[in-house]
Amino acid sequence: MPGRISEAMGRPAPQHLGTRASAAIEVRPTYAEIDTSALRHNLQQVQAHADRARVLAVVKADGYGHGAAEASRVFIEAGAWGLAVSLVEEGVQLRERGIHAPVVVLGGVAPGSADVLVHRQLTPVIWEVAQLERLSEAVRRIGARQARVHVKIDSGMTRLGVLPGDLGPLLDWFARDRGRTVQFEGVMTHLACADDMGDELTSKRQLSVFEDCLGTIAAAGFDPPLRHACNSAGLVRFRRAHFDMVRPGIALYGSASAPDVQLGGLRQSMSMRSSVLAVREVPEGVRVSYGGRDRLHRPSRLAIVPVGYADGYPRNMSGSAQMLVRGHRCRVVGNITMDVTMLDVTDLPGVRAGEAVTMLGDQGLGSIGLHEMADWSGTLSYEVTCGVSKRVPRRYA
Repeated sequence: MPGRISEAMGRPAPQHLGTRASAAIEVRPTYAEIDTSALRHNLQQVQAHADRARVLAVVKADGYGHGAAEASRVFIEAGAWGLAVSLVEEGVQLRERGIHAPVVVLGGVAPGSADVLVHRQLTPVIWEVAQLERLSEAVRRIGARQARVHVKIDSGMTRLGVLPGDLGPLLDWFARDRGRTVQFEGVMTHLACADDMGDELTSKRQLSVFEDCLGTIAAAGFDPPLRHACNSAGLVRFRRAHFDMVRPGIALYGSASAPDVQLGGLRQSMSMRSSVLAVREVPEGVRVSYGGRDRLHRPSRLAIVPVGYADGYPRNMSGSAQMLVRGHRCRVVGNITMDVTMLDVTDLPGVRAGEAVTMLGDQGLGSIGLHEMADWSGTLSYEVTCGVSKRVPRRYA
């Protein structure tokens, strides 16, 4: 076959290295461990805090790096009403993995996507009449019974959504359609400053705008059963805004955009682990890694750990990051490289190749959390988990 490299070079392909087999080979010891019991626990914590509101579990960006299909199954089994993704492609991937729960596509109805949305029974968020027209045409073309949509109100995020003053044409369209092709299932907004404890006014103003729009929708004769506004931080801070449904993302994975808006009782669900590849004895005064960032001030033993920025271990943590060996914190030395990182293990006698290393998570009495790793890299916990690359295998426990 043309796709088999060894055959193309005139040699027989090894029987044990077919395409499917080679894709499953894991030799490098670096991996991300996903605690499914923590995912389940976090969903239950959110449910308890949300009172009677339903939970729309956000699993976009491959479940914030945890594996969208695997996380989705846990969340649905634990009681989530449905799932939210950003892209049509993400919704299709869930359907292809056998996920039949409601899937809300937050990114709208782009030209060329309507047939897929209708055929796969995905529920898009819309904010323009043109999007409704595309869906309606697809329903008729495919011969489907109906499409469902959620209308997004731009209450102050200034990103996606219909402005309150432009809501009329959407409602007129629904009135003309009378549910023949499109069901008005939900209405939503997104809070821009929910995670800013010093800015309560912006969120209150947004919620007031949203509630005014709900009044306009009701006055036009519509009563969508699902109203939702709260992300993870909003869930914690604005109980009045739970409405019919909440829309948590990072909380389900055991974290928050900042510690002061984190829901209590959550458990971090991702760990990053590896093992020592080699140990180097390095004399005092030697500079380490690209650019000679660090000069050693004593004779040192450096453990080489096979993880780097291509794995989602950010280079800008150089100079700040630590890892756990035998439960003890060890300092990253020099610039983090694409594939490996150097670790000072001088104070741990006898460290050898093969010893376990934890970059994120618990080991012995030590622990490195998402917020700490985010601080080292000057970013958010979201970016840490989403940034763990595809070349890092996920292992589910």
